[in-house]
Amino acid sequence: MFTSTRPNALWRRLVALAESRPDVRALNRLNATTDEDLSARGLTRVGEVHRIMGARFYI
Repeated sequence: MFTSTRPNALWRRLVALAESRPDVRALNRLNATTDEDLSARGLTRVGEVHRIMGARFYI
């Protein structure tokens, strides 16, 4: 394992960059939403993931 703080700082920066993407922020908001809230708006979790991720999402 790394003992230096430099690789840890690099890793934290890479995570911060990934989390700053709009689609990742939207997925985090979706994760914070309950299924009941989604169904009250006539939405499904899978449908929202498809909307957010577009062609990059496939099963």
